[in-house]
Amino acid sequence: MRDKTEAARNHYEGRTESLDLVARVEKLLEELGDGPITSDQLAGIDQFHSGGLKTTADFFELLTLTADSRVLDAGSGLGGPSRYAAEKYRCHVTGVDLTESFVTVANLLADRSGMNERLEYRVGNLLNLDLEGQSFDVVYTQHVVMNIADRGRVYEEIRRVLKPGGEFGFFDVLAGDEGQAPTYPVPWAEKAEDSVLLTEEQTRSVLHDAGFEIKIWRDVTQELIQWFDRFQLPAMQAANQGPTLKLVMGDRFGKMAENFARNLRENKLRLVMAVSVHD
Repeated sequence: MRDKTEAARNHYEGRTESLDLVARVEKLLEELGDGPITSDQLAGIDQFHSGGLKTTADFFELLTLTADSRVLDAGSGLGGPSRYAAEKYRCHVTGVDLTESFVTVANLLADRSGMNERLEYRVGNLLNLDLEGQSFDVVYTQHVVMNIADRGRVYEEIRRVLKPGGEFGFFDVLAGDEGQAPTYPVPWAEKAEDSVLLTEEQTRSVLHDAGFEIKIWRDVTQELIQWFDRFQLPAMQAANQGPTLKLVMGDRFGKMAENFARNLRENKLRLVMAVSVHD
């Protein structure tokens, strides 16, 4: 069996343009000019999940975030959601991601946003977090675990770093209940062998075994299908729409986004927001 950790890193780290990701983002920042950047300016590239910045905002409203919160963004990507959390809620966020170039860009954007004191990013593996136990009030993931086979280990690690009574929230892609195989490629995997999707029943079971009690479970599939049709897919096809995730993933992202939307419409995938706590 292929090492899914290495496969995931290669998938996101893959060079698809003449310049690597860090150079492409630096070029974009030059085009934006001097001064601090905001979440709105880069929402097209740093909200690496369906629904964009609005969905991040909706998801965070389900969590208990305050200026005193210590938060872990597990699978932080380019840092868009964590910068939004620091900007809106004034909390301190630590981001961990498997992909080194994503972490470099996240630190770069944190610097340009002027929020370094509330943000930090590091390279790490969710299967073995190099973080102290019971150190976070809130942990969240957004479209992260679909490459990880040992889901139980991930949730056990999240529980370990959460303070007693802390919240674990996720906005995840789930398998459809009818068991139909998705069409690939999708944003997280070129091939089926690099994708690990659980059903709702399986997800609830693994969370329970890891010591979590689900408090909120919200299926948002239909509203995200509408988002794809109204915003994401037209943006992929139109010119002069500003930076999109093609800057991160290259031209291949267009087909990935199309397949993602198709899989949702055909009930091969579901999108769920949930919040759970220590039991």
